[in-house]
Amino acid sequence: MNIFKKMTAVFLAAIMTMSMAACGGSEPTTSTPDDTDAPVKIGMIANAFGTQSYNDDVLAGIVLASEEYEIDYLTMEVPEISDVANALRTLISQGVNLFVITTSDYEDGMCEVALEYPEVDFLYPADGLTEAPSNIMTAGYAENEAAFLAGALGALMTETNKIGAIMAIGDPLQYRYQYGYTAGAKYINSDVEVQTAFTNSYTDINKGQEVANVMYEKGCDYIGTYAGACNLGVFNAAKNAGEGKYVFGAANGQFDKMPEKIVASVVKPIDKFILNFVGEYLQGDFDTSKPKSLGLKENGVALLFTNNKTLYDTIPVEVVTEIENLTEKIIAGEIVVPTNEETYKTFEAGLGK
Repeated sequence: MNIFKKMTAVFLAAIMTMSMAACGGSEPTTSTPDDTDAPVKIGMIANAFGTQSYNDDVLAGIVLASEEYEIDYLTMEVPEISDVANALRTLISQGVNLFVITTSDYEDGMCEVALEYPEVDFLYPADGLTEAPSNIMTAGYAENEAAFLAGALGALMTETNKIGAIMAIGDPLQYRYQYGYTAGAKYINSDVEVQTAFTNSYTDINKGQEVANVMYEKGCDYIGTYAGACNLGVFNAAKNAGEGKYVFGAANGQFDKMPEKIVASVVKPIDKFILNFVGEYLQGDFDTSKPKSLGLKENGVALLFTNNKTLYDTIPVEVVTEIENLTEKIIAGEIVVPTNEETYKTFEAGLGK
């Protein structure tokens, strides 16, 4: 099976008399699949595959699970948000009864379909979802904790006292990265300048490069990027900026994309989590009563150093040791990493006290 093959479908769903734009609402009126004892088939939709982004890491986990447990899966590229609900319905009609939904952009469509098909389950590795139907399991990643380590690393390594962070869109996940990264830098050096910007896209590579170019021109020598496929543009900017300009990646590390420039990456071992989740799901474990928390302690996130020995050797031993110490402090609860602007202000006020 070509996991990156674009699937096309003609959506013939009847127009619903009422739109359900958020979780909650009236009782489902759409009929459900006839065979409630059908074997598990996993479905995943994404705006694109093959960009070495978070979507590809999730898909890798689904592939692992399909091989480990001998179950089928289907994927579909859905670039238009307005098509999400019908895309999910199409996959359900093809036997999918367990979905992995990876972005808040798809939240409304997911909720709408979850209400229509109560025996179809959804894994939503994100937080901020309220009044979710009982067939949606949320799993909140603590990106802020690994981002804290990246910001600290930038502050420890910078020669210009200026570092940057590039995010995609203004959602809770991206804010966690922004404020975690900034907090880590300020924890190390309250005087370091942290420039931040949003690309307003997960897919515009040129925009990522454009934003990063500006930051490098303004003196940043380390930039953390957490903007999906836009990261590739940031990597190009680091290369074009020349000597002394570096970047922190994301996703699965992305080191192969620019091995001479990506010093470390904020990673979420989502593939392993998906594999474990599917195993538990097949055993009947699908507790949606509270979100799963996946941070440094749970091995849900991490700061992964480069596998390029030449580049790694430029990082002083004492810097690596400091990152290890910070990791232990976060795990022990000695450092509580902020998740948004409000908690960041409280954190910043406590620095130096």
